[in-house]
Amino acid sequence: MKKYDVIVVGLGAMGSASLSQLAQRGVSVLGIDRFSPPHGHGSSHGDTRITRTAIGEGVEYSELALRSHTLWRAIEAATGKQLFRRNGCLTITGADAVVMHDVDDFFANISTAAKRYNIPYQTFDTPEAIAKRYPQFAVRSGDHAILDEEAGYLFPEACVAAQLQLAERAGATLVRDTPVMAIDPAADGVEIATADGQRFAADRVVIAAGAWLPRFVAQDLARHFTVTRQVLHWFEIKSHPERFTDANCPVFIWQVPKQADIRSSIYGFPINGDPSLGVKVTHEEDGGVTDPDSVNRTVTADESARVYRTYIEPFLPDLGPRCLRTETCMYTRVDRSRFVIDNDPRSERVTFVSACSGHGFKHSAAIGEALAQQIADGRTTHVDLEPFRLSRLASYLRAG
Repeated sequence: MKKYDVIVVGLGAMGSASLSQLAQRGVSVLGIDRFSPPHGHGSSHGDTRITRTAIGEGVEYSELALRSHTLWRAIEAATGKQLFRRNGCLTITGADAVVMHDVDDFFANISTAAKRYNIPYQTFDTPEAIAKRYPQFAVRSGDHAILDEEAGYLFPEACVAAQLQLAERAGATLVRDTPVMAIDPAADGVEIATADGQRFAADRVVIAAGAWLPRFVAQDLARHFTVTRQVLHWFEIKSHPERFTDANCPVFIWQVPKQADIRSSIYGFPINGDPSLGVKVTHEEDGGVTDPDSVNRTVTADESARVYRTYIEPFLPDLGPRCLRTETCMYTRVDRSRFVIDNDPRSERVTFVSACSGHGFKHSAAIGEALAQQIADGRTTHVDLEPFRLSRLASYLRAG
């Protein structure tokens, strides 16, 4: 049984970043995944992911995003792959707006973070100001917006592939298409058993298994995680395609007004490639609790039609009604969309990173670097992971 310094379980956003950073520090490291990343079975796919730097979920996240932007550019230089396109992120809110990611002061946090970290931004204080600059949005009385100019979007499959490439280049071992069945810590190390009967050993293990993570951590911790099904939609452009180019359309988040059928925000992207492929825009589903091995990946025409009628037609009149493409992914959630990054209560040899609650990809490069620094050097130099320790979680969990 071969022994490594570290084994990383799960090679999506967080796992690929951790593996790459560990390998580049000379750590003997094995990365293992139940599929062959990048893949479409977890939470790190769908062509594009929003990256923001003025973070509404909490000002403490901004340093993660800013550091990640620096790292994405470095990874681009090292691999020759385009990973990040900067075109801003417009957040719109208004009267009786839905709550974003369970954070009541989401919009206010964006402004606070922008000022604290000197992030360039613009404000639009009236619906007329928004409509003049961005006529594709059917804003309403009382709406106002803020543009994070440092934001944009990432290409998640390319990001994962690039970091795995750098990891292998630095000497990491990858084991693909191999489910992990058990992680067994002991006084002198950790052993991992796989579905095909292999066993591996390491001094430390990093669990970055996304929706599968609750299976590997202590039960009193796992009960706080909820895995939900999310559907991504690409709707046709029926008019004014020029409004959805990079130059005219930032990525956007819209805290739309609460109505009978509206329970969540919408978000979207500019055209990515040929306009005939449509625009990726959808809402964040607040239900659909699922299991990662049995998640329903079939999206019916009726489901997409409901999304169009409820979330697209009233707010983005240039789009639809045809849905050209769908993808399913999963969120692994904790109350108020918190990250939890810490050692398993049962063993300091086992570190886990989750739950990313639908906004983790943008931060993954910095988190992977920080985990690697903690393991290899005993300290972090660019970001602070203390706000995401288990000891901080209790204050964010809702009663009951």
